[in-house]
Amino acid sequence: MKTRLKRTPLVLLLLAGILFISCVPALRNLWYEDVGTVVSAHPIATEIGMEVLRDGGNAVDAAVAMGFAMGVVDQFHSGVGGGGFIVIRMADGTIHTIDGRETAPAAATRDMYLRNGEFDPSLSQEGVLAVGVPGIVAAYEEALELAGTKTLAEAIQPSIPVARDGFVLDEPYAHVIRETAEKLKTDPASRAIYLHEDGSPLAAGEMLLQPDLAATYEKIAARGTDYFYKGEFAEQLAAFMEANGGLITEADMAGYKVHYREPIVGDYRDYKIIGMAPPSSGGVHVLQILNMLEATDVLKGKSTWDSESIYLTTRFMSQAFKDRSLYLGDSDFYNVPVDRLISQNYADSVVAVVMSETSAVVPETGATSFEWSPGSTTNFCVMDRWGNAVVVNQTVNLWFGSKLTLPGTGVVLNDQMDDFSAQPGVPNAFGLMGGEANSIAPGKRPLSSMSPTIIIKDNKPVLLLGGAGGSRIITAVLQLIVNFVDFGMTVETAQEQPRFHHQFKPDILFVEPDFPTSMSVEQKSRGYEVMENGYLGRVQAIGWNEKAQRYEAGPDLRFRLGD
Repeated sequence: MKTRLKRTPLVLLLLAGILFISCVPALRNLWYEDVGTVVSAHPIATEIGMEVLRDGGNAVDAAVAMGFAMGVVDQFHSGVGGGGFIVIRMADGTIHTIDGRETAPAAATRDMYLRNGEFDPSLSQEGVLAVGVPGIVAAYEEALELAGTKTLAEAIQPSIPVARDGFVLDEPYAHVIRETAEKLKTDPASRAIYLHEDGSPLAAGEMLLQPDLAATYEKIAARGTDYFYKGEFAEQLAAFMEANGGLITEADMAGYKVHYREPIVGDYRDYKIIGMAPPSSGGVHVLQILNMLEATDVLKGKSTWDSESIYLTTRFMSQAFKDRSLYLGDSDFYNVPVDRLISQNYADSVVAVVMSETSAVVPETGATSFEWSPGSTTNFCVMDRWGNAVVVNQTVNLWFGSKLTLPGTGVVLNDQMDDFSAQPGVPNAFGLMGGEANSIAPGKRPLSSMSPTIIIKDNKPVLLLGGAGGSRIITAVLQLIVNFVDFGMTVETAQEQPRFHHQFKPDILFVEPDFPTSMSVEQKSRGYEVMENGYLGRVQAIGWNEKAQRYEAGPDLRFRLGD
C-alpha cells in the first residue's frame, strides 16, 4: 500500500531541521538515527531524505526524494534534465540496478561533432547539440514502483517549497556561478535565474529562487512522468530544439525507456562488491582493480598506503582505463567483454606483467600539463532501519550541463553527449578516449564513470558509496574501499586520506595537495610524471562501524555544498 507523506508537518520539520543543522556544522550533510542513515552533498537534501525515513518511508523512497532535492539545491551538478544510475540492495538480498542514463537522439550521427574532419568540443559541451534525452525522472519512477512505498508525487513534494521559496547560496555554488557566468549570460533562461539584471552573478548569502522549477515539479507530481516524457515538458523541449537547431524530438522523449542491468558482482577479500554494469564503466573497473590488488600481497598487514602499494595500484588504474578506452560502451550496442575483464584470470595476467617490471611503462602521450573540466555529478546513499540500501549517482555532466535552461521550466539541460567518443583518439572533457564501443549512435547511451557501489559482508551491507568528478570517480571509490576494507578505517577516516589518480592517458600520476611529498618523489623515481591536483573525486559514503555497532555517514569535505 502506498502511504501519504504528512506534508505540512514535513515542511515545518524540514525548515526547522535546516535551521538546526546550519548551527551545527559537524552534523551537516550526515545523519544516523534509529530510522536509518543518509548522506549527500547538501544538508537540505540530507534532511529531506532523513525526514522521509522518519515518516515511515524506506531507503528507496528517501533516495528518490533526495534526488529531486539535489535537482533544486545542486542543479549545476545534477537534476531532472540529466540522467543517472540507481543501485538497490533490499534486505532480503534482492539486487536492482536501474539505468537512467541519457540517450542520443534518433537524429544523432557518429560524426556530428566534427567540423572539417576535426572534433569541435564546443558542440558536444555547450548548446542544443550537446543535450541527450534525459532519463533520471523515469529512473526515479521505476525505483519507486519496484521497491518503494511512496508515490512519485509524495517523493517530489518536499522539494517544491525549496525551489519556490528559495534557499541561501553557499560559497561553492556561488563559485560555480561565477566561473560559468559568461556562458550563462548567453542563455536568457539561465541568465534570469543565476545572474542579476546587470549580468553579475548571484553571490554567496543571496537567495536562489526557482519558481519555474517548482512549477515543473508540481506538474510532475500531478501528472506523473507522462507530463515529462509525453506531455507539456516534452513538447516544450522539442519546440526549443527545433527553434535552435537541436535534435531531440517529442518521439525521442516518448520513446525513452529505463533499462534494468545485470549488476556487476564479485568478491574481494571476505566482501561482496555490487556495482553498475555498462554503460557505467565504474562497476567493471572498480572490481577489476580490486581483483588485481587481491592477486598481490602489497596491502597485506598495512594500515595505510605506502610507496609500493601506490605504485602498483597506479599501474592497475592505468590498465583499467586502457581497457575502458578499448572495450567499454553501451552493452545494447556493443559486446562488452565484462566477464573477461572482471575475471581473476585476467587480473592475474595483468599482475604478472606488472610485477615483472621495475618502472612505469605506460606509453607516452606527450602531455606536459593537463586541466580538468569540472565534473557535474553527485551521489547520495541511504540505509534504512529494515536493512535496505540504495546508492544513486546522477549528473548533467559538466557544470550547468549544456549551459542551457529550458525556458519556462527552470530545468538545466545536460551536455551528456560529450561522454561519447566523438572521434577515435581524441579526448573528451575529462581527458578520456574511446573507440567504436563508445561511438555515437541513435538511441545509444554514452559511457559513464559513475560508480554507485554497495559492499556486503556476512549478508549485510557494510559500505555504500558513489562519487563525483568524472574519470576520478572510479579511482576515488576504489581508494575509499581499500581504506575501509584493507586498512580498517572508519568511513570518516577513509574520506580524509589524500588521493591519487591515473587514467592511462595522459600518462600522469595526479595527487592531491596533501599527498606526502616523499611518496611523490618515490613515484617520480619509478618513472611517473607527478602532478598536483586540487581534489580527486568527491565521494559520499555510509559505512558500518563494527566497534560502535551503527551505520555512520561519511561526507566528502573536498567540495561540500551548504557550507
